[in-house]
Amino acid sequence: MKNTLEDLEITDNIKFMIKYCDVYLDYCHDENLSIDGNIAGEIVDSLNEMEDYLEKATEELTIEDFNVLYDNINNIHESLLTINDIKLFNTIHIVYSKVIKETMEIIVKQLE
Repeated sequence: MKNTLEDLEITDNIKFMIKYCDVYLDYCHDENLSIDGNIAGEIVDSLNEMEDYLEKATEELTIEDFNVLYDNINNIHESLLTINDIKLFNTIHIVYSKVIKETMEIIVKQLE
């Protein structure tokens, strides 16, 4: 069974998710777009945890680790769905959602 992020080949997906959120939040800030502070905080917290997992991409993860990672990805996805009112990001958001869903499916297989 594959137990590392590198084995599962999802490190690039996670890096993409993190970069997308960074760009999205920076854009919102730069354009003075209103985002609920709680939602933005949840996204940042989840991003920080995902970055921690990237640092140990070659280490074996436990079922609990995969659950936490899944929850973080899901939290980000749900949060972005609630604030996705920026037309510039609509097309990119479709791609982002596809990457999220594929990554979550890989993680779910690890949990079975």
